[in-house]
Amino acid sequence: MDKMGILCFVVALLGMISAGAGFAAEVTRVKSPALVFSIISAATILMAQIIINVATGCFCCIRKTAELHFTKAFCFYIISWITFIIGMGLLLAGAALNDRHDEVIVKNGGYYCYVIKPGVFATGAVLAAVSSIFGVFYYQTLNSKEKGTSNVEIPNQGGIVMAQPQFPIQNSGFVNEDACNKRQFS
Repeated sequence: MDKMGILCFVVALLGMISAGAGFAAEVTRVKSPALVFSIISAATILMAQIIINVATGCFCCIRKTAELHFTKAFCFYIISWITFIIGMGLLLAGAALNDRHDEVIVKNGGYYCYVIKPGVFATGAVLAAVSSIFGVFYYQTLNSKEKGTSNVEIPNQGGIVMAQPQFPIQNSGFVNEDACNKRQFS
């Protein structure tokens, strides 16, 4: 397996672990394991995002091979980061709010305990999975081996000329002194 395949596999695996831990946190949100599951989910998606961004490098340092690939990769990059930030925020906010579930609040003579609303961890898990998917798309788009229209090879121009040259010959403007003298006397 080449470097590209291994990296995509690792990031996809981390994304699946993150989504699984996020859904496990959703299932156990009333109990204390939700805190551990949400932190595991946030940590794994953070590792996946770091791996993708270290492997691809900075956008300012990337050589633009084809404008279409670069535009597509930039869109995948932006979507990956937006879903990462929102998903990470939901997972960590859910973990912080769910950690307060042991506190009892007395209000109007009744006892209430705080339980996070359903769907917070699940949404964070889905966004973590989407972030890793778009991260892999971003990496593959930037490192694809397809040739764009700017990489078209020029056919061999050597051999016997049978017609006009395909590309104009460059005239250097230099004329040898002997050639000038021969033209004047002839």
